Amino acid sequence: MSVDIEAHAAHHGHKAGHKWLDMVVAFSALFISVVSLGIAILHGRTMEHMAEANARLVAANSWPFLSYGAGTTTTDNLAAVHMRIYNPGVGPAKIESAELVWKGVAYRTDEDFLTACCERDPASAKFDSDLLSNVILRAGQSIEFLGFKESASPAVFVALQRAMLSRDLQLNVCYCSIFDECWKDDLTTLNLKPPTVQACVPPKVPFDQGILE
Repeated sequence: MSVDIEAHAAHHGHKAGHKWLDMVVAFSALFISVVSLGIAILHGRTMEHMAEANARLVAANSWPFLSYGAGTTTTDNLAAVHMRIYNPGVGPAKIESAELVWKGVAYRTDEDFLTACCERDPASAKFDSDLLSNVILRAGQSIEFLGFKESASPAVFVALQRAMLSRDLQLNVCYCSIFDECWKDDLTTLNLKPPTVQACVPPKVPFDQGILE
């Protein structure tokens, strides 16, 4: 008697198909990872640009700008010279140092300056003065650091009118914003782009009316 033995061939999966599927899945995952990384980097850079733009906006909204102004006013037939510092900027200015120079020489007080520029007689010619450095000047505010009436001395008055707009006059002021961004410039030059400085360094002869040491 013969016995027929049915032989079953071993079952083999479709290896080629599974390998391609695995490769497709792997490459898809890699592609998605790369895209996600690119999106994350782009988002990070976008946020950095937004943060920089916001910082610039905040700085712009707190930007001080100091300007020198001088002129003559007449009230009740009494003429007077006014020398001022204005802040037409949009933020407060911390005036940390000031230097008043006439013909290359720095003067500490209005009295010394008037004597040098205008031959003021200390015994007779009175004037008004105010401290310029170490003060905070809000936006839209001004400080009159020197006022002189014609009645005090007509000769000094005329000489000061010439001196207040002379090229021989310099008013070097260093000031900072509330974020300690600092600028230093000769305000009599009416420069719209004052140079920036890391910090304000007091001059050898500060214009402080002899009050500050």
